[in-house]
Amino acid sequence: MKRGLLTAAIVSLVALGGAWATPPDSGHLSGTHFQFNLIGHPGNISGDTSNGRAIMIPLRNVSSRGDLVCDVDGAVMVDDTEPTYSTSVASGARLYFTVCNNCTGFEIVDRDATDGRAEIRVPARLLDPGTGTTNFDIYMRALGRPNTCMNINAYAFDLDQSLYFWAGSVYISRKSGKSQYVKVNDLFDVNFCQVDTTTGACQGGTIEEISVFADVFEEYFWNILNDGSRNVQVRIYW
Repeated sequence: MKRGLLTAAIVSLVALGGAWATPPDSGHLSGTHFQFNLIGHPGNISGDTSNGRAIMIPLRNVSSRGDLVCDVDGAVMVDDTEPTYSTSVASGARLYFTVCNNCTGFEIVDRDATDGRAEIRVPARLLDPGTGTTNFDIYMRALGRPNTCMNINAYAFDLDQSLYFWAGSVYISRKSGKSQYVKVNDLFDVNFCQVDTTTGACQGGTIEEISVFADVFEEYFWNILNDGSRNVQVRIYW
């Protein structure tokens, strides 16, 4: 069961200029923050579950550049505009964001996504009780070698309906020149609905935009496809 083809929906959003979110913020970012880097690694690091400030992802985990959307300069955020859901997600390196009630700050507890799964814990104190709405801002930029490419698609999984709801994407194509940040807060809210099991469409009156950390979702993750990007920097401010 799915609402159209998920891949086609994402590509269609890229083709529409009005779908682009806030342009890259080239100003100076300052304040209390947590920084980590998505590091393209050429091999498997044997299930490393150590912590730190880096997430290791495969240097290349696509069969061809045609699997990515990389005809942009810098980092660009694309938000969902309606419920977009599927029963499955394309293969990729997954970075899971899990809520931690006892954490004082963000914590990387599994930095190895070369085996398919890494994990970062989000302190519950930075989420609104009940709704799960985030009380932080998150920015991203590409560093490292030019002419490389990464796509990050965010998904929230509804276990009751066995559906993955697409929350948005970031398209990162490293070009020459100074790298700029893009604000990607929209990856943390999603258009959700109850789906009619007969028609596969949203039931009337059930569409709403909610946090990816709302109680309705079992898990939330970034699905990462990489073609040569060695360093993508992420900063979370609160």
